[in-house]
Amino acid sequence: MNMDTALHALKSYFGYDAFRLNQAGAIERTLKGQSSLVIMPTGGGKSICYQLPAVMLDGLSIVVSPLIALMQDQVSALQLSGIQAEALNSACSSDEEQMIRTRAESGALKLLYVSPERAVSRGFLNWVSRLNIVQIAIDEAHCVSIWGNDFRPEYTRLTELIRLFSNVPVAALTATADTATQQDIRQQLGLVNCETFVSSFERKNIEIEVLPAKKRIQVIYQFLQTQGKEAGIIYCLSRRSTEETAAKLRDAGYIAEHYHGAMNSERRAEVQDKFLRDDIQIVCATIAFGMGIDKPNIRWVIHYNLPKNIESYYQEMGRAGRDGEEAKALLFAGFGDMKTLTGFIEDSDADERFKQVQLAKLSRLWEFTQTLSCRTNFVLNYFGEHREEGCGHCDHCIHPPKSFDGTVIAQKALSACFRVQQRNLAVGINMLIDILRASSSRAVLESGLNTIKTYGAGKDIAWKDWSHYITQLIDRGYLSLDFSQGSTLHLTDLSMAVLKGDKTVQLCEPVDSKINQVEKKVNKHADLSEAEHLLFEALKGLRKEISQKDKVQGYTVFSDASLKDMSRLKPGNLAAFLTVSGVGDHKCEKYGEPFVALISRLVDESDRLLIDGPVRKKLPPKPARSDFTMAKLGDTHRETFSLYQQGQSPNEIAKTRGLSKSTIISHIYRLAFHGEDVDVSTMISPEQIAGIQAQWLSLNKPERIKPVFEALGEGYDWEQIRYAVCLSDTEV
Repeated sequence: MNMDTALHALKSYFGYDAFRLNQAGAIERTLKGQSSLVIMPTGGGKSICYQLPAVMLDGLSIVVSPLIALMQDQVSALQLSGIQAEALNSACSSDEEQMIRTRAESGALKLLYVSPERAVSRGFLNWVSRLNIVQIAIDEAHCVSIWGNDFRPEYTRLTELIRLFSNVPVAALTATADTATQQDIRQQLGLVNCETFVSSFERKNIEIEVLPAKKRIQVIYQFLQTQGKEAGIIYCLSRRSTEETAAKLRDAGYIAEHYHGAMNSERRAEVQDKFLRDDIQIVCATIAFGMGIDKPNIRWVIHYNLPKNIESYYQEMGRAGRDGEEAKALLFAGFGDMKTLTGFIEDSDADERFKQVQLAKLSRLWEFTQTLSCRTNFVLNYFGEHREEGCGHCDHCIHPPKSFDGTVIAQKALSACFRVQQRNLAVGINMLIDILRASSSRAVLESGLNTIKTYGAGKDIAWKDWSHYITQLIDRGYLSLDFSQGSTLHLTDLSMAVLKGDKTVQLCEPVDSKINQVEKKVNKHADLSEAEHLLFEALKGLRKEISQKDKVQGYTVFSDASLKDMSRLKPGNLAAFLTVSGVGDHKCEKYGEPFVALISRLVDESDRLLIDGPVRKKLPPKPARSDFTMAKLGDTHRETFSLYQQGQSPNEIAKTRGLSKSTIISHIYRLAFHGEDVDVSTMISPEQIAGIQAQWLSLNKPERIKPVFEALGEGYDWEQIRYAVCLSDTEV
């Protein structure tokens, strides 16, 4: 199986002409039966690394994914691309689960998504051990490592699944793993002879900006003026903050909702679905929101509060611009959040080693917010990627800070801190500024700090500017901030050299708490002409109609990037439509005609792309698998038959074998179909069999159980329907 075939499959199923980043290398290893660890940025195409091999290999791929929403999103997108995929999770009814299991057993499925908890359960391992598994994919693989930003103990048990299929390739994938985490993932999952593919962590399409945590809501209003009606997420540290921020935005005329873990599941699902359908522009959320979001057209992400580490920040801001189009990430940084997060870690029940790791990671995040060099390079360095040139898309590269000799300013601040400590008193940032600016506050006067020599030494400097300068002094090591002692300031080993005049200090001019170039409204579609933009909006309208009719998310029909490509190319027939990025054979067949018809109606023929000849030759078709099959009996069915012959009931057999009752029922039906001496008369009557067969025929013999199940009014279970149709003399 060569990579030319893989490239053909990439276009046929997913609509792309070329591989991105390290996709080709990871896919080639899987096709050769070798394991890989894939580190690829959010939106970089990690899922293709296991989805493409899944459709090419002759068997079933198991995908371990941590969130139901993410599973369902990916399964829906795969099905729209003509790929047979399902998800086993707690949202499945017993009948739906049995149907999925039967399809997997019959070979009808290419991908089966499961949660890590399900993947290591005894019942699942017993069942899956009898299937033809050709690949195991572990998404969000950083969850297996204590060094990762989202450690989950159940991930460490995935070795039970991996050892069960020792000759099957494993693809472990994540967007956030530094060098230590990468090593731990390989070790924890027992990945031997595993090649690691690390793509650049840089998100070139995301502009990064960090601002002081002051007047945040006013700054957000300014920011939103540049964004039109583009969708975005605002991450908040507390549930209350999500609710208050969303309420303020609604009052300002924005369509905004809050989302947090204390909401009931129905309300959370409603908010998420509306956001995915573009019915909500803004979601103000805790970090509970986002891991299950595969929405490609999120144009901006704001961190109202500090995230807990660089990995979290990188993952959360990476939810913007997944379609490769321009996006924006804005982070507010303040000492108050730093103190709160430090308290969360120190007061937790985690062991001391884990606490120290998390405190160190939080410290590096703070350093990122205070750096005066390229912010992207700071992140790249953290993940083990090094370079000298700036990124060109962070605030420091776009608007480099202006520096000046700030030695005198530093000496005033350090001297004031020194004189306070001589009196055995503690001083924080606010108190220090009050002293320097000769404040008459009660705290200053009652402590007698209005009598020290440096009282009023900096009254010519604005309060907010002093805050900026002191923050720089902390960042550069001239002052230390002790969060464990009420965020008090202390001199360091570097302080005395400055006070004695032996060392000069360079400071940067204060930055205003406003968005860069806020006065200039950003044109998010500058790459389209006016006519192309009008066509793009019309195509979006058609996409919404189709998605509502088919009850799917709009971006699973076509992404904004695909619609933009349509707007530029203006395909006038199906052969031309297949040249659009993101249009594969199945989607062309399913959606091509209405989109081509709309383009033909709005665009003159002379401006349309027309390609002569037949629509591109597809991959050799594989015969469709029907739900109405009774595969040959295997060892598991014979084991059930042996217990049945001993007089055990289905409940007793299920308990003895550690399987579900529905699985045992399906075994009994299969045994009966193949002529074994089992009695199913108590499970289904001749009248029921005839009624099911008649309904199936009236529906023109569908290959899926679901439409028959729904037409019968849900008065039958799935296995009854399968058995009855399989007994029919009519060819399925």
